[in-house]
Amino acid sequence: MAAAHPASESSARHVNLISRFLAVRDVPSLTAEACEQAFGRPRADLLILLGSGVLAAAERAAEACGRGLADRLMIAGGIGHSTVHLVNAVKASRKYAGIDAAGKPEAVILAEVARIHAGVDVREVVLEVESTNCGNNATFALRVLKERGLRPETIVLMQDPTMQRRTGASFEKAWSDGLERALFVNYAAFVPEVEARDGALRFTAACEQEAAPLWEMERFLSLLSGEIPRLHDDESGYGPRGRGFIGHVDVPEEVLSAYRELLPVLGVHMRM
Repeated sequence: MAAAHPASESSARHVNLISRFLAVRDVPSLTAEACEQAFGRPRADLLILLGSGVLAAAERAAEACGRGLADRLMIAGGIGHSTVHLVNAVKASRKYAGIDAAGKPEAVILAEVARIHAGVDVREVVLEVESTNCGNNATFALRVLKERGLRPETIVLMQDPTMQRRTGASFEKAWSDGLERALFVNYAAFVPEVEARDGALRFTAACEQEAAPLWEMERFLSLLSGEIPRLHDDESGYGPRGRGFIGHVDVPEEVLSAYRELLPVLGVHMRM
């Protein structure tokens, strides 16, 4: 919530509750021990990083691969609604400003981020460069893997934390529809957290330290508030009772309540 909106401790609690729900982590930490528990082996067959404007997601994915937690890295993302935010983040970064991002798919840009941050060999990265949304990410990624004769059975998914839960639901449905079997583990690169400070909602210092640069607060809150209607399985949502893009997702009542309480403060039209 930017300074234009009055902040309160209750608003911060509502935002953080929704954020924790969306930024799902199926394991408490991404380690060999966690992979062993989830997959029965100390590494996944594949880590898929989905395109977004969040540089920290690419950094965490690159670090995980550098620690040997996946046999292979795939990055999926074409030119979509987040691309301009990714390009702007790259341009504003001292570390990544040398990347030629103009007109490039998100997957290509993020592969360069991974190379610079953790020495990832971009020649070894599987790229999917045509998808423009969360659903395409899943279906097009599966198509590229099939074209390469790859059949990963254990997969870590990493995405913009606000989209992590929907990403998992999209991949589960795409693989099921494609008659493929895989065990997915969602692991949000970080869990965004805000606090009420100086009359506005701001990211906590710990969150800034872990994942900067972060979204502008207005964009972060817009992403958060947009996800709940998509996940909620009713006629307006993306689930089986609505548009059928994802499988059923159980949205806890406390999350729905936080959403309802928060929207009037944000001045956003409530869709449920």
